[in-house]
Amino acid sequence: MTKVTKTMREMDYTAFLEIDLHALTENYKSIARYVSPSVCAATVKANAYGLGIKTISNTLYNAGCRYFFVSDLNEGISLRENLTTPDIIIYVLNGLMPHTVEYYKEYNLTPVIGSMEELNEYNDYVQQKKQFPIAIHFDTGFSRLGFDKGMAFQISKYNLDINLIMSHLASAEEKLSLMPENQLKQLLEICKSFKKKNRSIANSAGIIRNRRFHLEMVRPGIGLYGGYESIQNILEIKPVIKLYAPVIQIKNIQKNSTIGYGATYIAEKDMRIALISIGYADGIPRSLSSTSTSSGGQFFYNGIPTPILGRVSMDIIAIDISQLPRNKMQRGEFIEIIGSNQNIDKLSENADTISYEILTRLNTRIRKIYKYA
Repeated sequence: MTKVTKTMREMDYTAFLEIDLHALTENYKSIARYVSPSVCAATVKANAYGLGIKTISNTLYNAGCRYFFVSDLNEGISLRENLTTPDIIIYVLNGLMPHTVEYYKEYNLTPVIGSMEELNEYNDYVQQKKQFPIAIHFDTGFSRLGFDKGMAFQISKYNLDINLIMSHLASAEEKLSLMPENQLKQLLEICKSFKKKNRSIANSAGIIRNRRFHLEMVRPGIGLYGGYESIQNILEIKPVIKLYAPVIQIKNIQKNSTIGYGATYIAEKDMRIALISIGYADGIPRSLSSTSTSSGGQFFYNGIPTPILGRVSMDIIAIDISQLPRNKMQRGEFIEIIGSNQNIDKLSENADTISYEILTRLNTRIRKIYKYA
């Protein structure tokens, strides 16, 4: 029997995520120029927001980034094994968990310490070993990670190798909120207890809120990856991702036919529909589903909107292509879910969620195609 060989392109009719590394590079450089002389770090936690921490961090390093923030120790070790040069500083936001301090020393990672339990564990270790750098996190109103501001003077009396004092903004994207300014004021007051330490509070939204938030370091995340439209408008941030899914079947249905689980959509007329191979297992929110009485999300075919019909299921979504000329769409063609007609912010708005959630939910079943130019 003759063996049939096909290229991956010919075989792989699965959803794919196109990641534009040139756009990522330009986004980093744009933000770095805007905040100069402050340092621009990069937040690459959650596998670089689902885009692949190895490739993303290498690209950012080549763009000039030397400071990276990850979530936990495992992410830190993984990143350090990828970026080994000593000029790179990797901050671990979740700090020191019990009995892990030696790994931070071994892998040259900087824990972001925000509690006395962590600080005591660090001190117990460095009494026997040589000190290594740490960051100190203060809670200025988030009620999340970080020391209470009243601890600043006490902590300043410890003999610590601190290379950063930081806090995190709770509502920087809320233009009318006074909370970010209050948080900044608190951090500046806290830092009076420490002599000439680098300070950081600005995320993507904080960067464009006011230059006073830049301090010595900014920590963009979603802004690097093309999300958060406000930063796009000010800094000409480019979209980094496009998401496509293949058409696996096209069919005609009659008036009063039901579509999808729960029969929540009933056709009011004869329709032509396409079934595309993607669903909530891939990270597409079920909140994009529609019913006969309420519209849901929509995708695009050659710039033409194709509304979602019925519920988003695990692997398949039905879309309305009645408005397309017959035989215009073919099986195996790809539908745009995120792209030039609908960016990630618009999709997340339609799904009543945020772009962070959309990005980080995209499943590993979705192929990643990195575009270098």
